[in-house]
Amino acid sequence: MNAVRPFPSPLQAALLTLMGSFFAGAVTVVAAQSMSVTSALGLGTAFGLGAAGALGAASVPRPHGVRVGLRGIALRHVLPILLLVPVVLLASEVDNVVKLVLPAPDAPQVVQETLERVPTDTGLALIETAVVVVGIVPILEEWFFRGILQQGLIANAGVRGGIFLTSLLFAMGHGGPGMSPQSWAALVAQTLVLGLVLGYARHTTGSIVAPILLHMGVNGLGVLALALPDVIVIPGYDAPGTHTPLAWVLPSAIAVALGLWLLSREHPEPPPPLPAAGEEPDS
Repeated sequence: MNAVRPFPSPLQAALLTLMGSFFAGAVTVVAAQSMSVTSALGLGTAFGLGAAGALGAASVPRPHGVRVGLRGIALRHVLPILLLVPVVLLASEVDNVVKLVLPAPDAPQVVQETLERVPTDTGLALIETAVVVVGIVPILEEWFFRGILQQGLIANAGVRGGIFLTSLLFAMGHGGPGMSPQSWAALVAQTLVLGLVLGYARHTTGSIVAPILLHMGVNGLGVLALALPDVIVIPGYDAPGTHTPLAWVLPSAIAVALGLWLLSREHPEPPPPLPAAGEEPDS
């Protein structure tokens, strides 16, 4: 009897990402007419990725929870996750590398629009931004990309190929209308680096909790950079065209390298075999 095919395939993953991004953007635009942009972003993400993720999850072969990574993490995973948070400082430099080749004429405009979408100028705005950007978005994005998509793409394309394809879809799902091609390319390159690290954390720990926590840390650092621009400088977030100080880059590189090394020592359990067509294994 033939086994069930792994889901999603690269094409199916791309279509789910396109559907999720489209509905997320549409709901955000409509909701922004009656609420703050930040709240609209959270609502759009919940509807868009929630709907696409629910549709995809229904097609993931059983046992769903194991394949998606619905399990806790071990205490030993906490340290490498914390060490990987400064990857946002390294990824932000990719933004400048791309702009050396493709100068972005609208870099200051993009940063200003970011400040307007995720305001941190008042206490209430900061709380609202933190709830959406640090709380809601990481959970939904990691459940969709590293939970639903990555397990199927690894089954179809191998570990390296699956993590890369997931990260590429994750990166291309970011950005927004009105950006110049140069700014969009810089954002995709920057987000791709983050996605690769998030995907590696998901694979080595076997749990989506790891990338969720890491994503929360990365977004939290970004929110602090917007709230405290005189203290934390992250190019691409709050300081277009500048570079992260060398005094920050070197410790960040060491921390990230150590975090990746610690995760490389993990031996993730292989996914359960795909059930035969028509078979209903225990979940």
